[in-house]
Order: sequence, then structure tokens, then C-alpha cells
Amino acid sequence: MRLIYLAPLFLLTTSYELITDYSFVNKKHPVHFDGEFRDVGKAKFYTHPVKGSHAEYQDAHAFLYYSHYLTPDNSLSWKVGYSFLDFNWLQNPRFKESDYHFASASLGWVSTSVTDWRWILATGVSVDAQTFDFGQSGVYYGLMWGRYAFSQTIGMHLGWAGYVGVENGYLLPIVGIDWRAGKRWQFNAIFPVNVSIEYLFNKYWSSALEIATFGRPYRFPMRIHGGIDRYRNGIFEVYSKGLELDMKFKTGGGFLASFGGGWNFGGWILIKDHDNHHGKYYKYEGAPYVQAKLAFSF
Repeated sequence: MRLIYLAPLFLLTTSYELITDYSFVNKKHPVHFDGEFRDVGKAKFYTHPVKGSHAEYQDAHAFLYYSHYLTPDNSLSWKVGYSFLDFNWLQNPRFKESDYHFASASLGWVSTSVTDWRWILATGVSVDAQTFDFGQSGVYYGLMWGRYAFSQTIGMHLGWAGYVGVENGYLLPIVGIDWRAGKRWQFNAIFPVNVSIEYLFNKYWSSALEIATFGRPYRFPMRIHGGIDRYRNGIFEVYSKGLELDMKFKTGGGFLASFGGGWNFGGWILIKDHDNHHGKYYKYEGAPYVQAKLAFSF
């Protein structure tokens, strides 16, 4: 098993699929739903011998959280979720299946017991929802993330996020800053969690320019369905990054709706055999995409 510590992290910004800041935790609204969908247009491959072939990409998730306070400064948040990934590449030389479904569960602890600090400790598991074979497809992940309130407008972040399973293991540091610059601007440079610039029109509407990634978190391993020859039950990873512009509508009651789109700058799919050997990168070009998100608490 390989363990890789990755830095620098500007281009490794990951999604919130397995890393969340638990900002929705609220004693008055213990239940929280989070759903998101993205659709990327055709991207052309430029790696031989599949040069000129195309792939289309979609992903989605739906998570349900239940949070409760143990003390005024400490809470637990339980999550169950479903995720979907479709990497539709008809000329794929190593496997034919395109649709992948995942179930996940996690437990997070949020604490503000230490003055000026907010700490998150979380652990969870993701598994192929078509087989529920934890030995073959289970990936176990953990998170430790602290935010220090340096001032009323600046927060400093540090911690780590990692996962292990499917013959792989990765650990990524969390480091960065958030800055509320006046009434209108919010800057986030928290790697690898959130890199964005947000402009607030009023207390409900805002617009954000964000870095996004695709393929689940960076270097997240997945078991192959429909593998050819030695790639039966093989392992693959999908990764790409993009820049998107979103419009957001948010209320104080925990409701959020956003829609937007951007450009996927291209990336790669790495395909390996069952034992995590004989890997090959297949690289593809950029393509436009759209996204929509809905979140609410009650």
C-alpha cells in the first residue's frame, strides 16, 4: 500500500463529497439534506492508442445528516448518503461499465470548547452500492480540521484528510485562510477544501467563482465493473479540475440553492489491475459543464 503526502495543493482542490465543514450544525435544525448534480460535456482523449475518442462525465450525491448537541460546545453529526458517477467512454480499452453507485456513512464531532477554535473530527466509509463488498470496494476516510478565529473577519485553517482502501491510501494536509472583506466580499483559500471568491448582493443572493474537481476526492480509488482480462475487479481513479461561476440563494434558516457552470480543464483516468499494478494514464481535454445544488435544514 502506498501512502502519499501531497503538496503544494493549489491544483488539488477536492470536492465536499467526503470533506465537509459541518457549517449546517444547528441545535434548532438537527436534520440537514445536501444534494448536488454536475454534467460535463464531451471531452476528447489525447493519449495513444485512444487518441480522438470521447468521454462524457456526470456525478451526483445526496446526503442526509442528523446532528445533536452533547454539550453547548460539542455536537455529533451522523450521515448516510448516496453518490453516483458516470464516466461514459465507449472506447475504453480496459473496462466497459460506465455507471458507478456508492453508499456512504460517517460520524462527525464538532467542538468549540477551546477559545477561538472550532475543531472537526470525522470518520466514515464509502462502499460500492451495487455489491456492498466492503473487502473489495470499501474505502475508509478520516478528517481532522481546525479553524482559528484570528480576528472577526479572518479565520486560519489547519488539519488533514485521508482515506485508505482498495489497495490505496492517501493523506492530504488542510491549510489556508478565509477572509470576509467588508460586507460584500468573501475570500476562501483553504486547500484542498475550498478555493473561491464570493460576492454578496444582499442577505439572500450571492455569486461565487470557484475551483471545482471531478471524480470524487483526489486519487480516490474505485473498483472496476466489467473489466477486460486482467482488469476484472481492477482499480481506477478519475480526476480533473475546473473553474465555475455560480449564483446562490441562501436564507438564514439553512436553505441553499445554487446553479451555474464553467469549464472542466481536462484530466485523466488511471486504470490498474486487481492488485493495483500495470497502471496507465489516459488523459483527456477540457469541456464545458453545468451544476446545480440544493441544501436545507429542518
